[in-house]
Amino acid sequence: MKNKVDKNWIIAACVANQKELIENFTNREAEINDAAFKKNASASQTEDRSAGKYELLKAIGDELAFAQKELAFLETLDGDLENNSVALGAVVVTDKLTFFIAISSEKLEKNGATIVGISTRAPIYDKMRDLKKGDSFEFNESSYQIEDLY
Repeated sequence: MKNKVDKNWIIAACVANQKELIENFTNREAEINDAAFKKNASASQTEDRSAGKYELLKAIGDELAFAQKELAFLETLDGDLENNSVALGAVVVTDKLTFFIAISSEKLEKNGATIVGISTRAPIYDKMRDLKKGDSFEFNESSYQIEDLY
């Protein structure tokens, strides 16, 4: 069995990644905002070009709002809560990967384990929902054995 990765560490790493993502969106939003509203005497600027920037600004704003909502959710999780079945907030250790059920996130590496953050909307979650330690499930033609759950 793999080394157990502290759930509080996983949450903290996800929070740090989410804060970095938010900072990147915020910086990109500011850059586009400056470009869209900066007064330029150039005759080549047209409303069509500005309209595209406004659409991009809205898209980035929407992504930023979603990232902030996910961060707020992560900050409510209790890393000391033990899960007996696969549910929101659980760490699910399988023979292939370790899943953290919270938000979709980049892979994390710790103590030789690869941890993948998934949301409850992820298709793989439907295959493992409510399962317990020792259960198995299949997803995308791969079998997974749940070795630990907390």
